[in-house]
Amino acid sequence: MAVAERTQSSPPAVSPVRRLALIALMCLVLGGIGGVLAATATRTERPVAQRFVPLREPAYDFVLRDQDGRPARLADARGKVVALTFIYANCRDLCPAEGNDVAAAMDEVGGGVEAYIVSVDPVGDTPQRARDWIRRRGLTGKARYLLGTRDQLRPVWIHYGIAPIDATREEALAAAAAGDAFRAANPNPPAKPWPYVPPPEPTEPAPGVDDAHPEAADLAYRGRARHVQGWAFEHSAYVLLIDKRGEQRLGIPFESLDSRTLARDMRVLLAEP
Repeated sequence: MAVAERTQSSPPAVSPVRRLALIALMCLVLGGIGGVLAATATRTERPVAQRFVPLREPAYDFVLRDQDGRPARLADARGKVVALTFIYANCRDLCPAEGNDVAAAMDEVGGGVEAYIVSVDPVGDTPQRARDWIRRRGLTGKARYLLGTRDQLRPVWIHYGIAPIDATREEALAAAAAGDAFRAANPNPPAKPWPYVPPPEPTEPAPGVDDAHPEAADLAYRGRARHVQGWAFEHSAYVLLIDKRGEQRLGIPFESLDSRTLARDMRVLLAEP
């Protein structure tokens, strides 16, 4: 069975906030370490799929506005399986790859699943850019892209252990303009799945990589970022499946995301009462 259950031997319960925060931090750390390992690897192999099972409790709910200005909450999707993820519309590598995997899985399942996409870029993510991102993924009518100010989004980030992009306002606006230009020059996205290609390997070791005790908050010491725009646009990336009762069930980091296994997990949850 694709979706794991907790057993009597499970560790003592911890709050979903703490557990998801720790898991998401580990995902970010593993992604960064992966950058270092990739820079020194002599062979290329698909990494072993890693997934996590959060405490089976109601997923943290919220009220945000979607791409059409409508109030949105997880409770609106009760009776459906929700694929919750965290994206910014002007990303041109990891985010579209992740979005296309989710879209392909939803297409394969054929119904009963709704995607909830929470912005990690309150500056660059506008309703129009969100609508365009959904359209390019083929998710119109199947997804809600949730927007807000940093203050409005922060509680959601905290509860799901998400590190948003760390770009300044000026950097985010410049990235948004570059994204608009890219989409104008490429009106038809490539066929699914979007081929994610990691950024070029660094030509020199990252500063601090040889430190015995590097600063934990300094992400750059781990090597190349997963995003072509660099560490200022690095953010936590995973998909959380929420069942029809609104309970959090399964998390899949980006590096382990695959549309076929994601569709299988969605079917398992859809088959439940």
